Amino acid sequence: MNFSRGLIALAAQLALGGLAHAAEPAAADALTAALRDKVHNIVVIYAENRAFDNLYGGFPGADGLRTVLGADGKPTAAYLPQRDRDGRALPVLPPVWGGVTAPGQPVVVTQAQSTGLANAPFDIGSAFKGSANAELGLNSVTRDLYHRFFENQMQINGGRNDGFAAWADAGALVMGHFDYSSSPLFRLAQQYTLADHFFQGAFGGSFLNHQYLICACAPEYPNADTAPAKPSISIVDKLPDGSYSAHLTPAPSAQASALDGPPRFLRSGNLTPANYFGDGKFYAVNTMQP
Repeated sequence: MNFSRGLIALAAQLALGGLAHAAEPAAADALTAALRDKVHNIVVIYAENRAFDNLYGGFPGADGLRTVLGADGKPTAAYLPQRDRDGRALPVLPPVWGGVTAPGQPVVVTQAQSTGLANAPFDIGSAFKGSANAELGLNSVTRDLYHRFFENQMQINGGRNDGFAAWADAGALVMGHFDYSSSPLFRLAQQYTLADHFFQGAFGGSFLNHQYLICACAPEYPNADTAPAKPSISIVDKLPDGSYSAHLTPAPSAQASALDGPPRFLRSGNLTPANYFGDGKFYAVNTMQP
């Protein structure tokens, strides 16, 4: 998923609402005035293309990886295994399709060297010592992972969060995390408020979430079916009642199992079909230019 659910911010503005409701009107007015006098800026850091646990899973006191991993790094009973496209638990994670490292990196971990990882979160830095004799640090650049509106809903799978590996174009990499404790941002987070239960406002990537930060709305694309953007209208499965599901229609060439290849769809575009939200309109939900 792209867009991080970790948010480092001065949280006084958030605290203000709850405190004001609890206080008497006069006291609330005084508190509001005092906070406005002291709080001049609220800083939001968009750590794009990262999940909270990918970087801050080991943050002291956070509801992170320790929830599902024991001190030995193995899954606890709280861990829900990633599932294949047919709903069965994956015996292992899929390979990292296309390789773990981005092109041009001095340390290389190939797709073949990423096979057979246990169905569990793993430390990217040390996971490939045995298969590739490689250690990946914070300066290592891994391949990108997509973060798209419909795919994200398929990965979340109704709140079970067990479809990330199956519906990712990067396979196992979605389950990886770094030891980020030596980074400047990690130290900065210790000085302020790290919102480990903060979630993005919209499914998918930063494009739609930037829109939601400003207006809590998706941009409309009028008459997309007669515009040059028509080839970018997504093809989505429908439910028995005729309404749309959140599931993209698979391509005929799609592999049944996530272990055999990345997902393929008839069309995963940047626009919703008409009437996806029940109002007859098209909306831009993935990154596109004007």
